Amino acid sequence: MILSKLTWVFNTLFIALLLTLTHALISVALAEDSATTKAYAEQGNADAQYQLGYNYYQGIGVDQDYTKALQWYLKAANQGHLKAQNNLGELYDKGKGVKQSSAKAFIWYKRAAEQGDAIGQFNVGVMYHKGEGVNQDYEKAVEWYLKSANQGNISADNNLKLLYADSKKSPQQRAKIIEGYTKAAHQGNADAQLRLGVIYHEGDGVEQDFSKTKQWLYKAAEQDNMKAQYIVGAMHYFGRGVAQDYAKAMEWFQPSADQGYAEAQYNLGVMYSHGEGVSQDHSKAIEWYLKAAEQGQVDAQNNLGVIYENGSGIAQDYVQSVMWYKRSAEQGLMESQYNLGWMYENGHGVAQDYRQAFSWYHKAANQGDAMAEYTIGKMYLYGKGVKQDESQARLWLNKACDKATNMSCDY
Repeated sequence: MILSKLTWVFNTLFIALLLTLTHALISVALAEDSATTKAYAEQGNADAQYQLGYNYYQGIGVDQDYTKALQWYLKAANQGHLKAQNNLGELYDKGKGVKQSSAKAFIWYKRAAEQGDAIGQFNVGVMYHKGEGVNQDYEKAVEWYLKSANQGNISADNNLKLLYADSKKSPQQRAKIIEGYTKAAHQGNADAQLRLGVIYHEGDGVEQDFSKTKQWLYKAAEQDNMKAQYIVGAMHYFGRGVAQDYAKAMEWFQPSADQGYAEAQYNLGVMYSHGEGVSQDHSKAIEWYLKAAEQGQVDAQNNLGVIYENGSGIAQDYVQSVMWYKRSAEQGLMESQYNLGWMYENGHGVAQDYRQAFSWYHKAANQGDAMAEYTIGKMYLYGKGVKQDESQARLWLNKACDKATNMSCDY
């Protein structure tokens, strides 16, 4: 009996695998062989009809012909083919191979969108946003942009930000957008809940309301929205709208960091480094700083530079220190630019190079770092890494001494 069940399971898996491979082979054949594509298309295969339409649209293996592209897209679209529906909408939208019609473009975009196609959802959002082919409706634009953004469409996320920024000129438009977010948030859309929480936290277009901030951010965080989890953690860490509580901050930073959110990973590093809400643990601090730094988080990169430079909880390593300072400095972090300048000036982890030191100090000074201003003032004064120039020395030293009282300003 057990053997027969295993045989049945094996046969089922084998058939499924065979079907998958067959579909893949057909797709490859359709993409590479126009004759094969046309044969399948004429037999009513929707994938082939779509591919043939695409071939005519791009001029792949055939002369480019938007009219024929439209013809084959239409056949596939009428069978429910998502990409064909969306591409058909694009042809009507741009008037390629057919008279331009925003109304017909909207119809086809929406058919794809309603089947869950992220690009179709984005396009429907654009149509509602601009009022093309349909009455302008910011609430519905938000609805469709959110659906697309939830599938990882960065363009949809950017358009949501743009839509909200543009609405500053019109309180009515902004109210509609907030209505759209609110409706989606009540339906359980975590991204909408997050955005509403941020809007109420910042009082951006609405009266600042920390109770609503907490309400919506907590709902999003409880759905494992990693950015919401991070913001809730930050609220507890800094005591913004809630009592300061490092343990609670840790509870929310942790799941966000586990999902790969770099800011949360950096903050976990800080908390382990300082023993905030958790026992101090330099090895765990380094572990979390490293995760964040590898994603380009500049503060984590700088902190790793400091750790390697000082040998805090790890063997001192100036070469590693320079590497992390440089990654952060190249992204513009003022502190790292100063630190990197110091490493070059003193020849730690790199060959001593006063010109390079001056260059990095100068970048930090241009961002207002008082120590960097003071240091390049001294470098101008003594001609160290730069041509001696007393007027420039006086300029930079005065800038530094106007900001700080702990410097020797006698020169």
